[in-house]
This record gives sequence, C-alpha cells and structure tokens, in this order.
Amino acid sequence: MPVTLPPGWVITTLVEHVPDPNGTGAPFARWTSVCTDEVGGYVCSSGALEDCESQAQAMAQARTQQQPYYEVSP
Repeated sequence: MPVTLPPGWVITTLVEHVPDPNGTGAPFARWTSVCTDEVGGYVCSSGALEDCESQAQAMAQARTQQQPYYEVSP
C-alpha cells in the first residue's frame, strides 16, 4: 500500500558512513532513510525504508489530529 504524506514531506534514503563499533578501525556504511517535513524539519528516520514510511505516516496522522494548544476548543 502506498504511503500518503502531507505536501512537502520527503523521505530520502542515503548511505551513512559510520565508525566501527567494534574498535577495529574499519568504518562501514549503512542505509538510512530520513523523513523531513515541509520546512525541512526532522520527522523520523530508520535503517529500513518501510519502517521510516510507517513512522512518517503515523507522525503525519498525529499532526493532523492535534489542535494547537493556544486555540480555544469550540
């Protein structure tokens, strides 16, 4: 099922070069997917694209269901 995100939200997959966690000095690369919103703000990230899509969709749904705290409820 395709992921529906708000206009301007983007998921970018990139290769991240990270230091070796085992201390052998051999760095390695890993894929990371990052979602940003319409103003370029960080929304979520994951090593699996499908997980990032799921997190982003949940964040978008939560954002659209929230009312700003400064507005008076009807």
